Amino acid sequence: MLESAYKVTRKEIIDAIEMLLLMPILMFEHQAAIRGVISYAVEDDTELSDLLIAHVGRFAGAESVLTFDKKASRSDLFELLH
Repeated sequence: MLESAYKVTRKEIIDAIEMLLLMPILMFEHQAAIRGVISYAVEDDTELSDLLIAHVGRFAGAESVLTFDKKASRSDLFELLH
């Protein structure tokens, strides 16, 4: 979890990612997926890394994203494997 590893808030991480996306000298693979993570993260408490996995999968054409993570499966982006 980035928040505990770097002792910053989730909002600070999201704000930093948004600022990086605005920098014209940087190029991001799956920029649309990253923007999806940002918009989803505001209202969904799923880990940011899990949100990125889900959004990249969806943008790549996956019908669903499977997980063993019970917390992540609470998000409508995932389907829990039993």
